[in-house]
Amino acid sequence: MSHKDDGWDEEPEYDIDPDIEDYERYEDDEAGTGGRRRSLMLLSVVALLAVFAGVVFLAYRQGSQQGPDGAPPILRADGEPAKELPVNPGGKKFPHQDAGVYNRITGENAGRPSEGEQLLPPAEEPLAIDNSAIPPAQDQQALDRMAQSLETSGIETAPIETVPSAQVGESAPVEEAPAAQAPEPAAQEAPPAPAAATSGYVVQLAAFRDEPSARDAFHKLQGKYPDLLASLTSDIQRADLGEKGIYYRLRAGYMDKTAAEGICASLEAKGQGCLVRPK
Repeated sequence: MSHKDDGWDEEPEYDIDPDIEDYERYEDDEAGTGGRRRSLMLLSVVALLAVFAGVVFLAYRQGSQQGPDGAPPILRADGEPAKELPVNPGGKKFPHQDAGVYNRITGENAGRPSEGEQLLPPAEEPLAIDNSAIPPAQDQQALDRMAQSLETSGIETAPIETVPSAQVGESAPVEEAPAAQAPEPAAQEAPPAPAAATSGYVVQLAAFRDEPSARDAFHKLQGKYPDLLASLTSDIQRADLGEKGIYYRLRAGYMDKTAAEGICASLEAKGQGCLVRPK
C-alpha cells in the first residue's frame, strides 16, 4: 500500500508469495508432454527395426528359393580386342622397324606358313662334257711321253704300234701287249728262333692289383717297345704284401743277368722304369 499523505504515488498491490497450486499445475503439464514424446520416439525406433528385419528376411527367403534352381551366371567377353594400336603412336622414330624379324615377334605373319631355311647349298648341276675326239697330234705326243717314261724306268716294254692320225677317230682293234714279267721276289730267310732260356733272370716292369690288367699291360708294352720286348714272354708273379694287399708283378724273361741289365737300361733310357730280378 502507498502513502498518499507523504506525496508518493500509489503502486498496485501484488502478492509476494504466489499460490503453490499454480506451480504444481505447471509441473504436471510439462511432465505429461515429455512422457508422450519419449513414447513416440521409442515406438518409431521399434517400427524401423521391424521393417528392416522384414526386408532382410524377405531378401534371404527369395535368395534361398531361387539360388538352387537358377543356373549360375556366365561371364562372357564382349568380343572386342583388349588392346588396339593407336593411329598415331608418337615417340621417336627408329630405323629398320619394317624388318621381317619383327613380324615374327609380333605374330603378324602367323597365318602364312614359314619357309624352311636353306642350310645346304643347291645341288650341283652336271657339267656338259665334250666327247669330241682328241686331236691326233696330242694323242701321239702322249704316247711318246709314256714310252720315254717306261724306258727310263728300266722295265722292258713291248713295242707300241703307232696308229696313223687319220685312223685315230675310228674304232680299230688294238693289239694288247703282253705284260712285262716282274722279277720274282727273293725268298726271305726265316728269322732265327729265339735261343732257349739258359738263365733265370727277369725284368720286372710294373705291379697291378689284378692279373688281367697285368697281361693287358704286357701286350701294350710289347707294342710300344718291340725291339726290346717282342722276343720275351710274360711272367706274372702273385705277391702278398700284407696290409697293402695282393699285387701281381709283371715280369719279362728269361735271360742271363747281363742281358737283363742291358734291356732294363734301354727301357729306362726310353722312360720306362724296370728292375732286374732273379726268377
